[in-house]
Amino acid sequence: MPDPRQPDPDRDTPMPAPTWKPDPVKEPPLDELPDETPLPNPDENEEPPMHAGGGQRER
Repeated sequence: MPDPRQPDPDRDTPMPAPTWKPDPVKEPPLDELPDETPLPNPDENEEPPMHAGGGQRER
């Protein structure tokens, strides 16, 4: 049985240095950003909420 005070040479080998480097993130220039239509904010809608009808359903 190995001595627990001695390091295990198979387990304690250091990891090799990584050779892969991630590519840096490239931000597109501001004039090339896609046109995005903003979604309407339901809090700024002038219509009453759907549940404000008094709880009565039309039949």
